[in-house]
Amino acid sequence: MDTLIGRKLVKVERLGWYEAGDLDDFSVGPVHLVFEGGHGMFLAGRSDWSLECVETAPADSAWLDAYDYDWSGSRWRLRDASSESPFAAVIAKPLVEWEQVRNEVDEVIGLNLNFGGQTLALQTWEGEVTTSSVNARAIGDRCGIRRNRAEP
Repeated sequence: MDTLIGRKLVKVERLGWYEAGDLDDFSVGPVHLVFEGGHGMFLAGRSDWSLECVETAPADSAWLDAYDYDWSGSRWRLRDASSESPFAAVIAKPLVEWEQVRNEVDEVIGLNLNFGGQTLALQTWEGEVTTSSVNARAIGDRCGIRRNRAEP
């Protein structure tokens, strides 16, 4: 992920589980962050409630393969979430640093992405990636954090 430091965020794609007749929940679901040049990172919750983070190459859609199925009329739907909160506040801003948030058994459960003073906190909650108003800094105070930042 260090290769993304200094690059501007250009698009956010998010998957949501859609059941016919239900409203979409825009606050949870796997997230794909696309940076200038097409490089990106895909974040998803694992079954053990830790966070999976995979770097993606330009035009690489292999990360979508596991979500391409239908289950009794329900399915994953991909949407452009660039204009949604909290993503809209960091679109077109460069990634300055990132922090891993870890739980008490040293598993990665979140990432805090700093876009020049604006922090985007993505964390797992009950196996889902969430962007709710959970205080990432408070969790970071309880857990180990690994920081990577752009060097001046």
